[in-house]
Amino acid sequence: MLMQEGFSEGMPIQVPAGTSILDAELQIPEGATGLIVLTQAGGRPRYAQRVQSLAECMLKEGYGILIMDLLTEEEAEIGKDSGEAECFEEAMLDERLDDSITWLGDQPETMGLAIGLFGIGSGARAIFPAAAAHPVEIAALVAAGLDVPPEARALRAVRSPALIIAGEQEGPESEAARVTCGLLSVRKRIEIIPGCSLGREDSRTSEKLARLACLWFGQNMR
Repeated sequence: MLMQEGFSEGMPIQVPAGTSILDAELQIPEGATGLIVLTQAGGRPRYAQRVQSLAECMLKEGYGILIMDLLTEEEAEIGKDSGEAECFEEAMLDERLDDSITWLGDQPETMGLAIGLFGIGSGARAIFPAAAAHPVEIAALVAAGLDVPPEARALRAVRSPALIIAGEQEGPESEAARVTCGLLSVRKRIEIIPGCSLGREDSRTSEKLARLACLWFGQNMR
C-alpha cells in the first residue's frame, strides 16, 4: 500500500526505489484518465515553478500526477555544486525510476492507469530507459532540457511517442534533442522554445512548457 495516507489531497508520500526512499507527491483526481510522473534529479522539483505549472495543467486535463525527485534530500545537497545529478551515476537514476514505475503498478490507487513520463534535465535522460523497460505501462514521454542524449540502445528500444523540448538559448540542449530524436523509431517531435533557456525559472517559459506537454499527453494517452 502507499507509504503515507492523504495522497488524494496531494500530500507528500515516499516511494521505495531499490535501497532508497524517494520523496514524492501524489494527487489523483476522481475519474483520472491516466497518471503523469513529473521527475527530475535534484532541485526539489515539488517547489519549482515549472513543475507547479505542469501539475496544474495536468490536473485540469483530468490526469493524476506524481511529482518526484530521483535523488534523496541528502544526495540533492551533494549535487548542488555539480549542477543537478551529474555527480551521480546515470544508471542509478534509471534504476530508481524503473523501480518507481514498477511500484506504482502494484498500488491499488494507480494500478491500471496509463502512465506518461515528463522529465527535465537529468530526469529527462532517465525516462527513456524507463519507457523501454515498461512498454505496456508507459503511454507517452516528454523530455525537456536534455543536455546530452540518452544511451542509443535505450532510445532504439522505446515504444512510446516522445516529445523533446529544448530552449533556443541553450545550444547543447538543441543538439541533444536532435540526436535523441534521430535515434527514436516511434512517433516523435522536437519543440524549440524561442528566446529562452529551460535552466531558468520564469513564468513565460513554464507556461509554454506546460502547454506543450499537456497537448502531447492529450494526443497520445487516449
